[in-house]
Amino acid sequence: MTIFARLLLVAPLVLAGCTTAPDAPLDGRAFLSTAVTTNGQPLDLVAGTRIRIGFSDGRLSASAGCNTMGGTYRIADGQLLVGDLSTTEMGCDPDRHSQDEWLAAFLGSSPAFTLTGSDLGLASPGASITLLDREVADPDLPLVGPTWTVVSVISGDAVSSVPDGVVATLTFQADGQVGFNGGCNGGGGRYSATADALRFSELVMTEMACDGPAGAMEAAVLRVLQAETVSYRIEAGRLELMAGASGLELSGG
Repeated sequence: MTIFARLLLVAPLVLAGCTTAPDAPLDGRAFLSTAVTTNGQPLDLVAGTRIRIGFSDGRLSASAGCNTMGGTYRIADGQLLVGDLSTTEMGCDPDRHSQDEWLAAFLGSSPAFTLTGSDLGLASPGASITLLDREVADPDLPLVGPTWTVVSVISGDAVSSVPDGVVATLTFQADGQVGFNGGCNGGGGRYSATADALRFSELVMTEMACDGPAGAMEAAVLRVLQAETVSYRIEAGRLELMAGASGLELSGG
């Protein structure tokens, strides 16, 4: 039995079925864990994971490194009350699965709630999570400057990872130039940006024949770049580009 599984015995899952209007200081904000304790002692999360909790329109979303869970929430008498909690069902290794279960149980235990500026604290008997506003803990990268590398392709409700050995990138310059590698051919052109939309123009590229995974990747990139208008959203080091039902998720570095 892992340490997270043992903790479930301390904090059983209790879900309060409640709905509410969004709490003004929380709505639209997300927080990342900076410390987790059990019985007053620091608890190390699974390597490479971090607890994330977000609040929007009266709903809470949370993750601990594998699945995403969500439900309604309200703040009452200094406690965070979560209801109708559900979770995705991705396969996880045993340690991350136990960590997901522990977080669900913790959120269901009606933890005490404190919010001071960018700092969020949650505490239940025997456990606590300290979190920092995501925009402070992991600020959004600028569109211009990073090399954005495609990490997944979006098609409707389906999201697929980039094939092994295929690399597709975008780089935006302050003078309105954009460079790209579609996974096979390279090229460039111009772009204009508003607060949430991009428009690409004057695109040119090399003309090597591309087939297999590299060709499929290039077709996905071009579906986005050649669209009339592309919506975009940056969160921390991730850039999402959407052209209708087709899109790309990119990581900046």
